[in-house]
Amino acid sequence: MSLLVAVSILAVLTALLGMLNERYLRLQPSIGLMLLALGVGLGLAGIQAAGIADDLGWLQTLLGKLNLSDVLLNGVLCFMLYAGSTGVEFASLERDRWTILTLAIGSTIIACFAIGALLHVALGWMGITLALSYALVFGALISPTDPIAALAILKAAGLPKRLEAIINGESLFNDGVGVVLFTVFLAFAQGSGQEGSPLALFLREVLGGVGLGLAVGFVIHFLLLRTNDYGIHLLATLGTVALGYGVALQVDVSGPIAMVVAGLVTGNATVPRLSEDVRAPLSTFWSGIDDLLNSLLFVMMGLLVVLVRELDYAPLIKIMPAAIVACLIARGLSVYVPILGLTATRTLDGDRNGLTKLLTWGGLRGGLALALALSLPQVPERSMIAEMTFAVVAFSVLVQGSTIAKLFKPEYLKGLLK
Repeated sequence: MSLLVAVSILAVLTALLGMLNERYLRLQPSIGLMLLALGVGLGLAGIQAAGIADDLGWLQTLLGKLNLSDVLLNGVLCFMLYAGSTGVEFASLERDRWTILTLAIGSTIIACFAIGALLHVALGWMGITLALSYALVFGALISPTDPIAALAILKAAGLPKRLEAIINGESLFNDGVGVVLFTVFLAFAQGSGQEGSPLALFLREVLGGVGLGLAVGFVIHFLLLRTNDYGIHLLATLGTVALGYGVALQVDVSGPIAMVVAGLVTGNATVPRLSEDVRAPLSTFWSGIDDLLNSLLFVMMGLLVVLVRELDYAPLIKIMPAAIVACLIARGLSVYVPILGLTATRTLDGDRNGLTKLLTWGGLRGGLALALALSLPQVPERSMIAEMTFAVVAFSVLVQGSTIAKLFKPEYLKGLLK
């Protein structure tokens, strides 16, 4: 099966599932697509178990061609982050910049260590061994939040603009922080080591990503303001974003952070200075790219959760619930501690417990976590980490995502910040 055929099949399947969700389920698109894709995978597995079909080799070949780790980490992630950040107004981030940075960096770090420690201890009690170093690797990859489904649901439920900016800002920046933590802990878990201290590596990745993002944003700004040709605008943005992410991979700085910064520069400094006849179609194009890639991603996740299973059911019954509970506890702790500090210093004025509940239950996980899990080398811990990641992602999207609007009513949301 060629890559073209694989992409075509996925695109047609995504369109079909999207239509079914719109006409019958009427769920938020991300939740509906993943649920239907999960149903397709389970249905095919049932057909195989009943002996109606010999195997699912063709589907495994399809997913092999569309390697989520390579496609996301070394491909579409740069476009998704850039597209998502271009629509964020810098002014909306400015007011709560310290809250956003504290959550994006502090919460991600706290969650990483809390998840690693909780899981290492809990699995040990169950008689399942997972070294603390690899438990921290799992903590690093699962800590970043993906608010795609949560934001859409909460906005429909009446999410105030300020809360939307905080949730969006945290998720945009914590992807990069999570990737950096994952790189650091994986290096130490494998004993390969990194030159310099973990702090130096962290700062290099983060500050280097910010610097590269500013450079990419400047190049896009320079090119777009010197032409009114729509085609050149598309080539300039697509090419520069892809090249910038490629440079980040080569010089070992954070590509996700670079793309977020570049998108913020473009959306706030460049797009407002474009003429309306090119600004509108360019914004529509990148909005469409964002929707398209996210739709394809959630369908791939739904299929992968079922088809990529290497452990026996007995240990899965133990490790999956343990991972879900550990992530929820750690998320709550990682949100409460920073909010406690922010409210104590008057940086943030709001309902401390209410904000903690919202950010904990609204902290969904997505494709980045799965991609990082599947990018792990062939070590004995890889299967366990992958299965735990699938469980947490599926639970967060299907269970947390589908209940957010019921748990957090508009009146409640409006009273969280003062």
